Amino acid sequence: MKSSILLFSGFAIATLLSACAGSNNAGENLDVPTNMPPICRDIDFVEQPDMREMCGVRTVHTLAYKNIPQQRYLIKPQETSIVKSGEKLELRFQNSLPLLLEGPITEEIEFSQQKRLEKIKNSYDYHEIYNKGAQRIRIFKMGIPTDKGNVYSFCFRIPEKKGNARTRSVAMGNHIEALSCEDFDKLVAENAKTK
Repeated sequence: MKSSILLFSGFAIATLLSACAGSNNAGENLDVPTNMPPICRDIDFVEQPDMREMCGVRTVHTLAYKNIPQQRYLIKPQETSIVKSGEKLELRFQNSLPLLLEGPITEEIEFSQQKRLEKIKNSYDYHEIYNKGAQRIRIFKMGIPTDKGNVYSFCFRIPEKKGNARTRSVAMGNHIEALSCEDFDKLVAENAKTK
Protein backbone atom coordinates (compact mmCIF):
# COMPACT_ATOMS: atom_id res chain seq x y z
CA MET A 1 0.00 0.00 0.00
CA LYS A 2 2.82 2.41 0.93
CA SER A 3 4.61 1.72 -2.35
CA SER A 4 1.49 2.44 -4.41
CA ILE A 5 0.96 5.75 -2.56
CA LEU A 6 4.60 6.71 -3.10
CA LEU A 7 4.37 5.71 -6.78
CA PHE A 8 1.18 7.73 -7.23
CA SER A 9 2.61 10.81 -5.49
CA GLY A 10 5.83 10.53 -7.54
CA PHE A 11 3.77 10.34 -10.73
CA ALA A 12 1.68 13.38 -9.66
CA ILE A 13 4.81 15.45 -8.95
CA ALA A 14 6.39 14.46 -12.30
CA THR A 15 3.18 15.41 -14.15
CA LEU A 16 3.02 18.76 -12.34
CA LEU A 17 6.66 19.57 -13.13
CA SER A 18 6.27 18.69 -16.80
CA ALA A 19 3.14 20.83 -17.04
CA CYS A 20 4.99 23.79 -15.50
CA ALA A 21 7.95 23.30 -17.81
CA GLY A 22 5.68 23.23 -20.83
CA SER A 23 3.95 26.49 -19.91
CA ASN A 24 7.21 28.45 -19.61
CA ASN A 25 8.18 27.99 -23.24
CA ALA A 26 4.69 28.23 -24.75
CA GLY A 27 4.95 29.71 -28.19
CA GLU A 28 8.71 29.23 -28.54
CA ASN A 29 8.05 27.08 -31.61
CA LEU A 30 6.21 29.91 -33.42
CA ASP A 31 7.81 31.65 -36.38
CA VAL A 32 6.48 35.22 -36.14
CA PRO A 33 7.36 37.32 -39.25
CA THR A 34 9.33 40.53 -38.72
CA ASN A 35 7.29 42.38 -41.37
CA MET A 36 3.80 41.94 -39.89
CA PRO A 37 1.18 44.65 -40.44
CA PRO A 38 0.59 46.88 -37.38
CA ILE A 39 -2.77 45.22 -36.63
CA CYS A 40 -1.03 41.88 -35.94
CA ARG A 41 1.81 43.14 -33.74
CA ASP A 42 -0.08 43.23 -30.43
CA ILE A 43 -1.68 39.79 -30.75
CA ASP A 44 -0.67 36.97 -28.41
CA PHE A 45 -0.54 34.04 -30.81
CA VAL A 46 -0.38 31.52 -27.94
CA GLU A 47 -3.70 32.78 -26.52
CA GLN A 48 -5.25 33.40 -29.97
CA PRO A 49 -4.09 30.58 -32.28
CA ASP A 50 -6.91 31.32 -34.75
CA MET A 51 -5.11 34.58 -35.72
CA ARG A 52 -1.87 32.83 -36.73
CA GLU A 53 -2.78 32.06 -40.33
CA MET A 54 -4.14 35.55 -41.03
CA CYS A 55 -0.96 37.18 -39.66
CA GLY A 56 1.48 34.78 -41.37
CA VAL A 57 2.60 33.04 -38.17
CA ARG A 58 3.55 29.39 -38.57
CA THR A 59 4.53 26.60 -36.24
CA VAL A 60 8.06 25.23 -36.52
CA HIS A 61 8.01 21.50 -35.83
CA THR A 62 11.73 21.02 -35.19
CA LEU A 63 12.67 22.71 -31.94
CA ALA A 64 16.35 22.39 -32.83
CA TYR A 65 15.84 25.11 -35.45
CA LYS A 66 16.82 28.22 -33.46
CA ASN A 67 17.56 30.70 -36.24
CA ILE A 68 14.03 32.13 -36.28
CA PRO A 69 14.19 35.96 -36.36
CA GLN A 70 12.63 37.48 -33.25
CA GLN A 71 11.55 41.10 -32.95
CA ARG A 72 10.72 43.76 -30.37
CA TYR A 73 9.49 47.27 -31.18
CA LEU A 74 10.76 50.50 -29.69
CA ILE A 75 8.41 53.35 -28.76
CA LYS A 76 10.22 55.99 -30.85
CA PRO A 77 10.70 56.63 -33.64
CA GLN A 78 7.66 54.71 -34.82
CA GLU A 79 8.23 51.46 -36.71
CA THR A 80 11.73 51.07 -35.22
CA SER A 81 12.53 47.60 -33.93
CA ILE A 82 15.32 45.37 -32.68
CA VAL A 83 15.57 42.03 -34.45
CA LYS A 84 17.54 39.04 -33.19
CA SER A 85 18.53 36.42 -35.73
CA GLY A 86 20.84 33.72 -34.43
CA GLU A 87 23.47 35.59 -32.38
CA LYS A 88 23.10 38.90 -34.29
CA LEU A 89 21.14 41.88 -32.99
CA GLU A 90 20.02 44.50 -35.52
CA LEU A 91 18.39 47.89 -35.11
CA ARG A 92 15.90 48.40 -37.93
CA PHE A 93 14.44 51.73 -38.99
CA GLN A 94 11.70 52.08 -41.55
CA ASN A 95 13.06 52.55 -45.12
CA SER A 96 16.66 52.05 -44.07
CA LEU A 97 19.28 49.32 -44.00
CA PRO A 98 19.62 47.47 -40.66
CA LEU A 99 22.36 48.52 -38.21
CA LEU A 100 24.27 45.89 -36.23
CA LEU A 101 24.18 46.35 -32.44
CA GLU A 102 27.21 45.08 -30.57
CA GLY A 103 28.32 44.89 -26.97
CA PRO A 104 26.63 43.74 -23.77
CA ILE A 105 23.18 44.75 -25.05
CA THR A 106 23.12 41.58 -27.16
CA GLU A 107 22.86 39.45 -24.00
CA GLU A 108 20.43 41.68 -22.07
CA ILE A 109 17.33 41.90 -24.26
CA GLU A 110 14.84 39.02 -24.08
CA PHE A 111 12.92 37.82 -27.12
CA SER A 112 10.37 35.38 -25.68
CA GLN A 113 6.79 35.33 -26.98
CA GLN A 114 5.67 37.21 -23.85
CA LYS A 115 8.34 39.92 -24.27
CA ARG A 116 7.46 40.31 -27.98
CA LEU A 117 4.27 42.08 -26.91
CA GLU A 118 6.15 44.60 -24.72
CA LYS A 119 7.57 47.67 -26.46
CA ILE A 120 11.02 48.84 -25.40
CA LYS A 121 10.65 52.28 -23.78
CA ASN A 122 13.68 53.94 -25.33
CA SER A 123 14.70 57.60 -25.37
CA TYR A 124 15.21 59.49 -28.64
CA ASP A 125 17.08 62.80 -28.99
CA TYR A 126 17.05 64.24 -32.54
CA HIS A 127 18.93 67.37 -33.75
CA GLU A 128 19.27 69.20 -37.04
CA ILE A 129 22.41 71.34 -37.11
CA TYR A 130 23.42 73.81 -39.81
CA ASN A 131 27.13 74.53 -40.10
CA LYS A 132 28.72 77.72 -41.53
CA GLY A 133 28.45 76.40 -45.08
CA ALA A 134 24.66 76.02 -44.60
CA GLN A 135 25.07 72.26 -44.76
CA ARG A 136 22.45 70.38 -42.74
CA ILE A 137 23.63 67.69 -40.32
CA ARG A 138 20.95 65.36 -38.93
CA ILE A 139 21.97 63.36 -35.86
CA PHE A 140 20.18 61.47 -33.12
CA LYS A 141 20.88 59.53 -29.95
CA MET A 142 18.92 56.54 -28.71
CA GLY A 143 19.02 55.25 -25.16
CA ILE A 144 17.90 51.62 -25.21
CA PRO A 145 16.97 50.04 -21.86
CA THR A 146 17.42 46.29 -21.44
CA ASP A 147 15.48 43.70 -19.49
CA LYS A 148 18.34 43.60 -16.96
CA GLY A 149 17.88 47.30 -16.08
CA ASN A 150 20.86 48.78 -17.95
CA VAL A 151 20.55 51.55 -20.56
CA TYR A 152 22.90 51.69 -23.55
CA SER A 153 23.29 54.76 -25.78
CA PHE A 154 23.77 54.58 -29.54
CA CYS A 155 24.29 57.61 -31.78
CA PHE A 156 23.67 57.95 -35.51
CA ARG A 157 23.92 60.36 -38.41
CA ILE A 158 21.44 60.54 -41.28
CA PRO A 159 23.32 61.56 -44.44
CA GLU A 160 21.64 63.59 -47.13
CA LYS A 161 20.05 61.53 -49.89
CA LYS A 162 22.13 61.21 -53.03
CA GLY A 163 20.80 61.67 -56.52
CA ASN A 164 17.31 62.88 -57.36
CA ALA A 165 13.78 61.53 -57.10
CA ARG A 166 14.29 59.38 -60.20
CA THR A 167 17.39 57.57 -58.96
CA ARG A 168 17.28 54.30 -57.08
CA SER A 169 19.36 55.54 -54.13
CA VAL A 170 16.66 58.04 -53.14
CA ALA A 171 13.86 55.54 -53.63
CA MET A 172 15.58 53.04 -51.33
CA GLY A 173 15.51 55.45 -48.38
CA ASN A 174 18.18 56.58 -45.94
CA HIS A 175 21.42 54.80 -45.14
CA ILE A 176 21.86 55.66 -41.46
CA GLU A 177 25.47 55.77 -40.25
CA ALA A 178 26.82 54.98 -36.79
CA LEU A 179 28.32 57.97 -34.94
CA SER A 180 30.22 57.97 -31.66
CA CYS A 181 28.20 59.47 -28.82
CA GLU A 182 31.19 61.69 -27.93
CA ASP A 183 30.94 63.28 -31.39
CA PHE A 184 27.17 63.61 -30.97
CA ASP A 185 27.54 65.43 -27.64
CA LYS A 186 30.28 67.66 -29.10
CA LEU A 187 28.14 68.65 -32.12
CA VAL A 188 25.12 69.40 -29.91
CA ALA A 189 27.24 71.49 -27.49
CA GLU A 190 28.84 73.49 -30.33
CA ASN A 191 25.45 74.11 -31.87
CA ALA A 192 24.06 75.37 -28.54
CA LYS A 193 26.93 77.91 -28.28
CA THR A 194 26.19 79.42 -31.71
CA LYS A 195 22.51 80.04 -30.91
